[in-house]
Amino acid sequence: MPVLLQIPENPNCDAMDAQVFQCRSAARVVTHILCERPGGMEWCPVTGIGEGGGPCPASACLVEDSGDGACYLVVGGEWGLRLQPPGPIGAWDLTDRAQWGVPYLLLAGDAATLRFV
Repeated sequence: MPVLLQIPENPNCDAMDAQVFQCRSAARVVTHILCERPGGMEWCPVTGIGEGGGPCPASACLVEDSGDGACYLVVGGEWGLRLQPPGPIGAWDLTDRAQWGVPYLLLAGDAATLRFV
């Protein structure tokens, strides 16, 4: 099933022109992403950000990748994804400089960098 992904200009992350991905699996809710941080790789909480800035589930599905065969596409809401530093999950806040937003992520197809619900 094809997925059209487009992120408008917003306070969470950079805008992204429309891209189409071919899903090879059903989407599953994601709670954490393994991120490179100062000092090494760490599990960071992730959520989607909907239009208006509220949190919504982040999800991932396997997609076709010309280089690797398959990878996970991680998407959020209309305003992309938001990540927090490792530790207890705090409030999702677009003004918190410790948090950061991205339009989407493409991660390895072995799911070693994702935690699902």
